[in-house]
Amino acid sequence: MTRFFLFVVLSLLSVLPAWAQAPPPRPWVIATYAYPQRDRAAAIQPLADYLGLRARHPVQVRLFASPTALVAALRRGDVDVAVPNLHGYLQARRAGETLTTLPVPQVPALQADRYRAVLIARQGLEAPGELERQAKTLRLVLVGRDSASGGFVPVRELRRRGLEPAKAFGHLAYAGSHAAALEAVVTGGADVAALAADVYDTDRPAGVVELWRSEPIPPGPLLCRPAADVPCQQFAAWLLEAHDEAPSVMTALRMGWPEFGDANRFMVPDRQLLDASDLRIEP
Repeated sequence: MTRFFLFVVLSLLSVLPAWAQAPPPRPWVIATYAYPQRDRAAAIQPLADYLGLRARHPVQVRLFASPTALVAALRRGDVDVAVPNLHGYLQARRAGETLTTLPVPQVPALQADRYRAVLIARQGLEAPGELERQAKTLRLVLVGRDSASGGFVPVRELRRRGLEPAKAFGHLAYAGSHAAALEAVVTGGADVAALAADVYDTDRPAGVVELWRSEPIPPGPLLCRPAADVPCQQFAAWLLEAHDEAPSVMTALRMGWPEFGDANRFMVPDRQLLDASDLRIEP
């Protein structure tokens, strides 16, 4: 009997080292991009925790400098699930790569209608054709190259008017945030600015006029990089259940993205809306 137990113990000892050395599963990387005055890492942490808990799989959160950098990391395989803005989503779609479109926050209709871009200017530029006539002497401020409401959407309008931002204006600068873009016109640091309509509507400062307002801009859906160890379709199903299973997911996302308004659940994105021709990114 003693010899039998000794045999069992030795057998277990010979097996344990191999078992103990088995590598743990690779953590899924849930990532987004940074924005001034918004703790985006904290905003996506509940999302990462939720997906990890549902799958019993390790996760980690990463933050990239911009939506473009986020999409580049997704393409490299350094990110598994991305929370982009609309510009990042459209960049990923344009690349023609096999990325899975995940659900998007369901923004209440009235709030979704308010998410638009505006072109504003100092008083005196509101007359038809005046912007085009004086452009060469004007200072233009955009929020950022990757911004939707403060970037590519109003840039399309300027190009429609025959104004290439980098060439048609006397000076082009990037403010970094919507509030900073508005402030630049208010304080005289710029003559024309593009930004989110809700930021402008909150103050509507004296001496500033609205030149143009876009149609509502849809938020960009989450993206997933399909791989053998990344169940994108399962993620999509879990996100559609998150309002019941983990309400903190959407609560945190709303803190990071004001354009999500009072959204409390995810929905399947409207692909027809996202494929609209006026949302194409031009070089």
